[in-house]
Amino acid sequence: MNMSRPRKSMFYFFLTAFIFMSFSFCPGFSQETVLRGIVHDEQGNRLQKVKITLLDPSRGTRFVLSSNKAGEFIKVGIPPSAYKASFELEGYFPFETQLVVSIGMEEKVVITLKKIPPKIDDDEDFVAGINFFNAGNYQEAIDAFLKAAERFPENVEPFYNLGISYLRNGNPESAISPMEKVIKMKPDTVEAYFALGECYFNLGQSEKALEAFSKATNFDPHNAKAYYNLGILYYKYDKTDEALGYLEKAIELDPKLSSAYYEAGLANVKKGEYQKAIKYFEDFLKLSPDSSEANQAKAIIEELKKKLKES
Repeated sequence: MNMSRPRKSMFYFFLTAFIFMSFSFCPGFSQETVLRGIVHDEQGNRLQKVKITLLDPSRGTRFVLSSNKAGEFIKVGIPPSAYKASFELEGYFPFETQLVVSIGMEEKVVITLKKIPPKIDDDEDFVAGINFFNAGNYQEAIDAFLKAAERFPENVEPFYNLGISYLRNGNPESAISPMEKVIKMKPDTVEAYFALGECYFNLGQSEKALEAFSKATNFDPHNAKAYYNLGILYYKYDKTDEALGYLEKAIELDPKLSSAYYEAGLANVKKGEYQKAIKYFEDFLKLSPDSSEANQAKAIIEELKKKLKES
């Protein structure tokens, strides 16, 4: 009876030692290095099939995996290091970050990908609106641009084109609102001030038209068309000297702007400066000999020359 006890005790000792050695030398789950995470969009929706690339710059090793239907990913047994991680999914901006993985630890990350906004030039209604406008079908263009503006409320393009379509369709009053929205979103859009000035000009609101064209010259002091438009407005309201000043500035900035010469000729006729008027009309004919105003310019020149001879 006494001899059996030492043998039983020795067996228990060896069994305990074996179990201890097994757990000491064989890596268990508690020693695994694990990287896991979730990828979602800005609204919190989980994203699947996200390509995840983990690059260890120190070793040059690379691991590639992807997220599952639940937007989750996991990499077990990844060597500890500071990884350059990239996340890619079609339709979303790529995202890069650094992930530090420590030995025997489980690292958890949550990644948010931002969706790439659609391009206005790829929108069917916007493209259709452009085609309708170029064909002179302004009402159809208006309908198309209205739809595009609903989908792109922060983009100036559909609103600007909508305003121009209203203007060309003979409805300047309706063009004002989209043009004002363009200016609010992007105050330095010179073309919008031109269009707004034209709207007010057609509506007989001279002060607002002058204000719009003046702002255009402030944002773009080298724009000949802005000075030309101001010259036209001042001429219309019998402010001949101011009109000539702006028309001459337009010619200085763009010597090939033939219509500015024609209007300057008319302004000089009104002032009784016939010799100067003839010179402007002759310059106009040199630049635009086949224009619709060419015959009228020739007739005015002949009439002015007669008056000069008589005087």
